[in-house]
Amino acid sequence: MAPHPLRVGRLVAPPALVAVALRPGAGRIQRLVAGGGLVALWSEAYLRYRRRGLAATEREYELLRTATLEAFNQHYNENVPTIEEEFELWGEYHAYRHEMRYDLVAGMVRQHVAPGARVLDVGCGAALVADRLEDLDLDYVGVEYGGHQLQFAVAKARERRGVSVRRSFVQGDAEHLSFADNSFDVVVMSEVIEHLLRPELAVWEIARVLRPGGVFVMTTNNASEMPLYSPTSHLFAWLEKALGFHRDELISHRPWIWPQHVAIAMLPDGQSHPVYLPHTWHKQAETRRMFAAAGLETFHASSFEFPPPQSKTSRWLSGKGEMGKRTVDVVEAVCSRLPLVNRLGCHVFMVARRSAGGTAEPPPGIWPGPFSTAVGQSTSVP
Repeated sequence: MAPHPLRVGRLVAPPALVAVALRPGAGRIQRLVAGGGLVALWSEAYLRYRRRGLAATEREYELLRTATLEAFNQHYNENVPTIEEEFELWGEYHAYRHEMRYDLVAGMVRQHVAPGARVLDVGCGAALVADRLEDLDLDYVGVEYGGHQLQFAVAKARERRGVSVRRSFVQGDAEHLSFADNSFDVVVMSEVIEHLLRPELAVWEIARVLRPGGVFVMTTNNASEMPLYSPTSHLFAWLEKALGFHRDELISHRPWIWPQHVAIAMLPDGQSHPVYLPHTWHKQAETRRMFAAAGLETFHASSFEFPPPQSKTSRWLSGKGEMGKRTVDVVEAVCSRLPLVNRLGCHVFMVARRSAGGTAEPPPGIWPGPFSTAVGQSTSVP
């Protein structure tokens, strides 16, 4: 089917107008007309983008209300493979990109541990962070919700020989950690908080088990992820995402759920309506405020993974073998250094220090999710 002429025009007109505006020798009137046309096109594209984004956010928020603790438990204990098993499914390129986050996290941990330190990895999965800390004299404790993932991590640890790090594992819930106050020097939570029904409870638990001055290292989905549109045709959408890194009210589309619902076979007998679980994109400024209320003062916030794995560019690079990996490393290095663009990676990387402040429990409205307590409202996970 041939592309619609209007769509073709929207793609072709902006770069053509940019070329006119920047053409050497162009007259003042030509530049003004081209500039005015660009603003009009960008404004029209942005209004459509924002309207759709707000509608999608509202729709996903309502679908998240279908989540149940029973479905959450069944899904993560029976249907989720370990990350190393997923690497085999994704292919070499996407596994390579995914491992970058563990390199970043482990690198940050190394900056904040002394010999004999205690490190807690919440949602440790296959303990890929521990693998990158094997030469250090420290006690590593991995907490995992799913039994299959925990068994995999324990079995892998038994095979490790001649390493300095001391590993132990506990099956548990990020929202109710079974450790004493002030137990750890560093807490890691990588690609976990977006899956939680009540992430604020996990943040307060992490603040509780961290010693004063201890460090929390977190990665998660970035609500400021770059749009899957060219900046020449959707410049204002790109600016929304970049500026929204610090002004979260600007962001229109904020995903809340996995696109696919939980397998019907995992639901109670007789239940046939779809159930969706959290997969929330975090707004950096909003999450920073939540950290601060828990007594976690953010001192580093950045983003990583450029371009998005669902983009056409990533799909093209994934088929180019080693050349694709080397190319995307260059893209990553350039994007992470460009002002504003460096906020638009797929994942946000936040590091906070435990201060003496913080409230004893999450205040009303500190997290906007449907299962959290808002002002004048009392809700709980079903």
